[in-house]
Amino acid sequence: MEGLIAILESLNRKERFFLVGAALGNPNFQLGDEYARGLSRSFDLDVPSNSWVAMDYHLDWLYAAIKMSTGGISSDGHWDNAERIATGTQLDTDLLVVFRNKERTDIVMVEAKVKGSWDNRQMRKKVSRLTEVFGEAGNRWPSTTPHFVLMSPRPERRLDTSFWPSWMMKNDNPLWIGLPLPERLSSLYRADSGGNSDSDGDRFAVKTTRPS
Repeated sequence: MEGLIAILESLNRKERFFLVGAALGNPNFQLGDEYARGLSRSFDLDVPSNSWVAMDYHLDWLYAAIKMSTGGISSDGHWDNAERIATGTQLDTDLLVVFRNKERTDIVMVEAKVKGSWDNRQMRKKVSRLTEVFGEAGNRWPSTTPHFVLMSPRPERRLDTSFWPSWMMKNDNPLWIGLPLPERLSSLYRADSGGNSDSDGDRFAVKTTRPS
């Protein structure tokens, strides 16, 4: 897996990654120590705070980087895609954390949700893609170990995980870590004259909640 992180870095073309990194004075997207410890507890791993990190990272990019580095190739070129795993779509992982662990490379993918529940139909599409990339048992690439974790204010109770591969879960349940939120969150929607939700309404309404 020599060169994997270099290839992942070269494929990263997300404007928000560079914008947020520059704005916060953290251009390398270095993990906070507390967050690294939380991931470490979730996976029983030592996740270093200097792991390579990216946001909204395309699964196509991830697959291509692993395939190239496995073949010892880091330069431009073209490769067989008979299985159609590289799809040309923008399906991504919200946060990607990659680090070396002795002789292996660990790849952590974080899926975040602030409001509402994950959609089972959309999640099925993502799980299917991740299974294509890493295999049903997560061992498609001999020197790489994939991990998957959900991050939200509260644990998700309504996800259908019957089609999830075993490597994406722990004790038959998705891995989960809490997502801290501010004390007040407001929603804005179009409304009628009484403040009721109305997609054709000529007013807007704001509703504030306090996350529990």
